[in-house]
Amino acid sequence: MAVRYPNAFQTPSRNVNANRNHTLSELSTYGAVKTTSAAKIIVVVVFTVVVVTLLAAAITVPLVLALTNTGPFATTKSSGTTTTAVTTTTVVTTASTTTNSFSECSSYTNISDATRLTTASGGSACDSSIFSSSTTWVRFTGSGGTQLATTAPSANQCGTQASGWYSSSLPSSGSSINGTACYVWGSNNCNWSNAVRVTNCGSFYVFGLVTPPVCNARYCTV
Repeated sequence: MAVRYPNAFQTPSRNVNANRNHTLSELSTYGAVKTTSAAKIIVVVVFTVVVVTLLAAAITVPLVLALTNTGPFATTKSSGTTTTAVTTTTVVTTASTTTNSFSECSSYTNISDATRLTTASGGSACDSSIFSSSTTWVRFTGSGGTQLATTAPSANQCGTQASGWYSSSLPSSGSSINGTACYVWGSNNCNWSNAVRVTNCGSFYVFGLVTPPVCNARYCTV
């Protein structure tokens, strides 16, 4: 015969199951709470790392740009902070007044001809036989005078028809200048002309002469 237990003996089984279910529910709730707390901690840690990184970048980038003098944070040196001394060297070239300043003072042709003097009578001499289109450096010496005439002589003087003279100023000692030679014809004191050069060698002049523009024409001396 089957034995039936009273209902009083079945009640504890249901209580045990109920307690077990309650415990599982609490464990589930505790696990969910623990998971939520861990997630919050992770979020806080990540947020903190991001904030620290941004702050470090905000400090480091301007500092680097300032040190390299680039970007909008570049530093500008005040003009009054650093003073740079600038020394200007001026080279002054002084022309020597010795006769060695010009090669023509030591290399020239001597001409001593009394018929070239402005006091000499006229004639038919022409300097085209002595000079050419190239410059010849001449020093007048002796009885024929020491330099070209600097005032206009009369026509038909100094052994020729067209009397030549130097119409420009003479250079100072140690100087060399360009000038003009004129030739008298009739009443015209400068009917013809040509360029000449004159160098003051200190104690004498040398003249860079070329052939006159016409014949009969000649350089006159004093």
